[in-house]
Amino acid sequence: MLVVATICLALGFLLGYSRSYYIHKRNLGEALVIEQIRKVAKMPFHLINNVTLPTQSGSTQIDHILVNRFGIFVIETKHYKGWIFGNMHSPRWTQVIYRFKTSFRNPILQNHGHILALRAIFTLPDEAFYNLVIFSGGAVFKSDLGPDVIVAAQIQSYLNEDREVIFDERKLAYIVGRIEMTRLSRSTETDEYHVNSLVRKLKNAAQQDAAANP
Repeated sequence: MLVVATICLALGFLLGYSRSYYIHKRNLGEALVIEQIRKVAKMPFHLINNVTLPTQSGSTQIDHILVNRFGIFVIETKHYKGWIFGNMHSPRWTQVIYRFKTSFRNPILQNHGHILALRAIFTLPDEAFYNLVIFSGGAVFKSDLGPDVIVAAQIQSYLNEDREVIFDERKLAYIVGRIEMTRLSRSTETDEYHVNSLVRKLKNAAQQDAAANP
């Protein structure tokens, strides 16, 4: 029943409670990441932001997609502060600010769903996609979250790691064009459609949990 209660709280959050604050915080974190990537990424590159892709169950929203000669970096931004606990495989992580603890979905797993949606529009090898999570709000990692979970100050060193060149500029243009052709048009309606899609998924999860735990 605890899972049901948690899902119900998430539904209330998505349906409007403190939503304006969440959007402001998210937009601030994404803006910081965009600015940093544009400063340090090596040319040629293409940075596509706030991409909503259709899926079989509704839609999925990707914060940033960085396309360069070394691959496609699918980026999930978390504008969190405090201490962060978790590991690569645990379904939920914990944010601690003083004595207050908040549980949130493992962003690596969350972003894996984004990558699956993006892979579906290409015939590219799995190795071409990078699952990158960036914390932009001053968070401090208190456990090993994996090599692809970083803070904003580490963006330059992460992007400058030695990697094999796999795309030429013609391929870059094709990839970017394919994403732009497939993404849903940016609008308030698109955002609401995505939120409603999330709500449906949470409701289904709550119903399944209630059936399993009568």
